[in-house]
Amino acid sequence: MRHAYLYSIGFLLLIAGACTPAADDILSANVQPVVQAYLVPGSPVSVSVTKQIPFADDTTGQGQPIDGLSLTITNNAKAYPLRSLGNGTYRGGAELAVKTGQTYQIDFDYSGHHISGSTVIPTRPVSFSSDQTEVYRTAITAGGGPGGFGGPGGQNQASSPVRLTWSNPTGDYYFVVVDNIETDPVSIVNQSNNPNRPVSNAARRFRSQPVQSDFTTIQPQSFQYFGRHRVVLFHLNPDYAALYKQNSTSTQNISTPPTTLTNGLGLFTGINTDTLYVTVKQQ
Repeated sequence: MRHAYLYSIGFLLLIAGACTPAADDILSANVQPVVQAYLVPGSPVSVSVTKQIPFADDTTGQGQPIDGLSLTITNNAKAYPLRSLGNGTYRGGAELAVKTGQTYQIDFDYSGHHISGSTVIPTRPVSFSSDQTEVYRTAITAGGGPGGFGGPGGQNQASSPVRLTWSNPTGDYYFVVVDNIETDPVSIVNQSNNPNRPVSNAARRFRSQPVQSDFTTIQPQSFQYFGRHRVVLFHLNPDYAALYKQNSTSTQNISTPPTTLTNGLGLFTGINTDTLYVTVKQQ
């Protein structure tokens, strides 16, 4: 199964040696559209286009959606129009198939300027494996005491870290996203003072940082719920990794550089994935 939550890249395909556009051909940075598109083999193409949030605005929310655009994605010299679904979302038809190793280019006009960008779809991860498929954790009661944090049955009795490995002879970028996929997950930490607390989707998912190695480890304490977990390895292009690094070290958001789009911001990028599963059991 392939997933594009993400966050979720492309080669830096602003061709070296191309002529620098004249100043009046460049769309002012504060009105450039923000593109978010993650192309995954086997999944429909979906593109989000929003307005940039001005730096002067006191907000961390998403920019206003931009509807009514004529977006195309070109592959093998054939242009495929995308259908507007509203709320700044555009969707490609079944005829637009995303395939490993191929190049895709996005084009549209906005505010009198042409916005474009391209990406190559990376290969599916090779030899993705885990050294264990089951992790054991002891249920914890919040507030201390027996079974509480630091007490008997606490986090020190968890299993050893899960080691994930894959082939990466060329030093490409990879990262891992882990999701609890139980319909009604049981929390490892028993909130006895708030037993009706709803399950947090954020706590059900966690991710690693992009790495250029051929392994990563998951600490048992990263799992917040018992049950089955989907572990997805993403093969990334360099632009996603650059954006992730910048956002991890600053308060800037996705509507700021780095970007590989001409006259636009954000990401138009390819992703490829492989999936395995790990089950967390009560000790």
